[in-house]
Amino acid sequence: MYPECLWTYYGNLQRIVEENYNLAVRFADVEGVHDMRVGIKRLRAYFNLIEWINPVFQAKQNLKPIRRLFKASGKIRDIHVQQELIRRWVTELDLEMSEYYNFLKQKETEERKRFADFAKKKFDLKVFQSNWTLIQNVLSFISTEYIQFKSEERFNAQIEELIKFKEKENFVEDDYHAIRILSKETRYTLEVLQTCFPPKNIWTQLNETLRKVHQALGRWHDDDVSFLFLDGFLLSYAGKSFFDRNSYVKYKKSLVDDKMKQLAEFEQRWLDFLAVMK
Repeated sequence: MYPECLWTYYGNLQRIVEENYNLAVRFADVEGVHDMRVGIKRLRAYFNLIEWINPVFQAKQNLKPIRRLFKASGKIRDIHVQQELIRRWVTELDLEMSEYYNFLKQKETEERKRFADFAKKKFDLKVFQSNWTLIQNVLSFISTEYIQFKSEERFNAQIEELIKFKEKENFVEDDYHAIRILSKETRYTLEVLQTCFPPKNIWTQLNETLRKVHQALGRWHDDDVSFLFLDGFLLSYAGKSFFDRNSYVKYKKSLVDDKMKQLAEFEQRWLDFLAVMK
């Protein structure tokens, strides 16, 4: 019989996603969209863990409807992040970028409707309960001891996959993206271990170390997306006048500088992670 904590963890994720789904669909709430998407990322790690325990459970296939919801909300989340970033930079650098902010607000309005239409027509919250029924079926005859063994095996395999990156002399952009995604999912796997099984001293330290690794790369990624949005805006605004064209030059330079800063932060956090694993 599977340990009760696996239901507790899944049930909490289901509640988080469902509650924030309503906020996201009805109001395009910034925190609602964000928390719904984080809940889905945790579900992905959880589904992959269940498949590792019993491959009869097909994680990718069973996650597909929920993954579509995640993808449908991606653009509106990107726009929210860009709005937050532009407000910060405008305040810090005293910039005038009202044209760009209005552009983002217009894009948000368009994406709110697109996302709401998708959610209402193509997504059914019942998928969470049906997936739990499947998970119960594939775990029902497996002992708690075996589930713990396989869960720790999954986590250790992810850690080993991360450590392999130290063999590279220099990282390229694809490496940064891979480390960002893998470190986040590894941490979410660890959260299941911490919820379900006797604690190990290194787990708390690893959780914090992994969090700092993927957060630094997350900020780097946000800056990367900023360039795409800004370039798209400038292309659509070509030939038109700005209140202060120099503000856009300053903003772009600030993004370049911040990307370098976040990579430097990642490099330090990466060394911290490797030090913990020695």
